[in-house]
Amino acid sequence: MPGANNKCVPYEEDLLLISKAVREAGAIAKQAFEDNDSKVWDKANNSPVTDADIAVNDYLAEILRAARPDYGWLSEETKDDHSRHACPRSFVVDPIDGTRAFIERSPNFAVSVAVIEDGKSIAGALFNPLTDEMFEAFRGGGATLNKKPLTSPDSEQVEGIRMVGYLRKFQRLGWPDMTCRIANSMAYRMALVASGQADATVAFTPKSDWDLAAAELIATEAGAVVTNLYGTPPTYDGPTTSGLGVICAGPKLHALLLARISPVIAQFEKSPDKVKDFGFMGTTMSDRTEEMQLLHLVIGGELINPNKTEFKNLKAVEFVGAYGSFEDARKAWKAAAQRTVDNAHMRYFVLHAHELIDPDKDGFIG
Repeated sequence: MPGANNKCVPYEEDLLLISKAVREAGAIAKQAFEDNDSKVWDKANNSPVTDADIAVNDYLAEILRAARPDYGWLSEETKDDHSRHACPRSFVVDPIDGTRAFIERSPNFAVSVAVIEDGKSIAGALFNPLTDEMFEAFRGGGATLNKKPLTSPDSEQVEGIRMVGYLRKFQRLGWPDMTCRIANSMAYRMALVASGQADATVAFTPKSDWDLAAAELIATEAGAVVTNLYGTPPTYDGPTTSGLGVICAGPKLHALLLARISPVIAQFEKSPDKVKDFGFMGTTMSDRTEEMQLLHLVIGGELINPNKTEFKNLKAVEFVGAYGSFEDARKAWKAAAQRTVDNAHMRYFVLHAHELIDPDKDGFIG
């Protein structure tokens, strides 16, 4: 029986455990997102972390390690004790994959937990608490989204595909036209491919075991192929937790993407000035170098239905103001809303206009 060795339970039992824990941990992340008062600081590698990341991590550690005390542990927010090298199975955890998205008030983040054995994922659960999407898989058992089976799409051409990634990078590499969207969470990007919401995702920057372990299993069980930029499938028992980029797509499309990337990697390795020649591939968010101006608009009006977003009269919509910070916009929104407390159909909204004007967050319109 799969996974039924001397001390380890069947794969399905591990999946049940981590799925329950991930959903409960997602509720913590969602509450923190709604409260919008999380403390933010930078870690040693200049990547952001919030107190919500720590709270979710601590909850998962408490629940999972108590349930499986003989399992190893690897988490982005816990010092690596290398227990994964000594235990038959280990948890690989990203409490909030997509912390930048969480901070920037975007729904593109997820709680990710995998169980690994012999360097491979055998169970994975990925939960986006804002969209209520629960992705699950165990080795040999297929993948599901909210309990419905998944089949990853495939394409015989790159042109016109739905890509999750930064459009400007592909344009600078001379790739054909694609429809691109941004999702900061690498795990969620791969889950979008697994569920058919995207055709492919390519990341040119290094990704860590906790970014990939759950989502890679979900994507491959849905029929996709996941490798690094060299075409090698990831493993999770190496001396380092970091790997070179990600390609995730259906088998035919993956081969086409790898064929385009391979010569770029060869040029990269030969380049005497990698930062000058390929710096645009190495950024973590986009190839912009300047801080982007933020623009928040506050508007309000009477709605036809207080539970929907259709105004009774668009000509009567009130423009409260434009603000360079979310805090200033929120204060204006709150003040406007308090003026109309007696009208249940009157609603005010904060629009993150900079995200509409500059969806790629690279300082360029469109």
